Amino acid sequence: MKFYGAVVVLLALAVFGQSSFAEQVSYRDYKVYSINVDSVEKHTVLKRWQDVKGVDFWDRAGYRVMIHPSLQAAFERFLSMNQFTYERIIEDVEATIEAERKYDQEYRRRKAVSGRATVDFEHFWTNAEINAYLDELAQTFPNLVSVETIGTSHEGRPIKSITISTNNGVAGTKPVVFIDGGIHAREWAGVMSVVYLIHELVEHSSSYADMLNKDYVIVPVANPDGYEFSHTDNRMWRKNRFPATILCTGIDLNRNWDYMWVFSSNACSDSYAGESAFSELETQALNRVMQRYGSNIALYLAVHTYGDMILYPYGYAWPFIPVTNQAAHIALGEQARDAVSAVGGPRYVVGNSAEILYTANGCSDDYAAGVIGARYAYTLELTGGGSTGFDLPASQIQAVATQTFQIFRTMVNNS
Repeated sequence: MKFYGAVVVLLALAVFGQSSFAEQVSYRDYKVYSINVDSVEKHTVLKRWQDVKGVDFWDRAGYRVMIHPSLQAAFERFLSMNQFTYERIIEDVEATIEAERKYDQEYRRRKAVSGRATVDFEHFWTNAEINAYLDELAQTFPNLVSVETIGTSHEGRPIKSITISTNNGVAGTKPVVFIDGGIHAREWAGVMSVVYLIHELVEHSSSYADMLNKDYVIVPVANPDGYEFSHTDNRMWRKNRFPATILCTGIDLNRNWDYMWVFSSNACSDSYAGESAFSELETQALNRVMQRYGSNIALYLAVHTYGDMILYPYGYAWPFIPVTNQAAHIALGEQARDAVSAVGGPRYVVGNSAEILYTANGCSDDYAAGVIGARYAYTLELTGGGSTGFDLPASQIQAVATQTFQIFRTMVNNS
């Protein structure tokens, strides 16, 4: 299937138009450490660095940490003094970003020259490309798809959802699967896995009669401002783009939900929760749609990267408080884990996020379970493609997306 002319123009502009790549934040000589944390005490000690400027915990467990060059000597001394074992898995983060950027530029140049703009999973799509694709699907498959602008971001970008239903693209007559991706801007592989799911369900619908026994409401890019910013200015950007203070920008949208929300005073932190629950236009938009379907949501999936984890609520307290159907959550998660392993994917860890990792307040999966009443609610931390984390090589998009599809299919068919 091909995009219409607007997408070809977008590709050409990306190659021949003005680029903001020269203005991008540089991560030259930033290093990433993989740290062995073998006790709760060590986990707590390591977390002291979480809100230090120049320190970026790359995964939910916090065992892969990116460190500014000026802090590396002190950080290594800290690790040694506290008897952590570790290794430097990336010596220069900017070099990996440059390789990713070069690949994308070459890809777009080839596409612009050839004039072909076919749907593929050989590159990370921009927000504009994803929106154009959703609109085209709605036009081409009106008996299966409808697309809605569910809200507008702080910078004025549309937040789009796609509904996939055999009832002429109208959800609600069957149990609903609600999925969002890209709530954390830099997690591109999660976005692409969600787009791949959309592609398969719509363009190859005849192959998935089992999955279409449910309706789907999917928001592939829940944080369009942040996602755009991660493409143009700062590859490692996580939050939205709301000006929290004069000096600090962005709210962590996955700490902004109105379930066990807790105020955090450090507005510069990557996990800053905002001034109040649902203060952000993006989470307000998602909530409006979730409220529309309420407890008819059989399955809620928040798609993130990375960490190879299938996590169930609740994550706000320790000792953790499990969902009432904890055993069913574990069983379904293990089914999905086994399905991924069966196609050669990594072996995912299944468990409660507070138990496996750490407590976090105001998260979307807790809200889906605790307020909306979704039968099943999970956060998926997809594979990061080895040691590279967020900058999954584009050559691995197809593999990760097809593996993740097995998670989706297994969970949908057994929820």
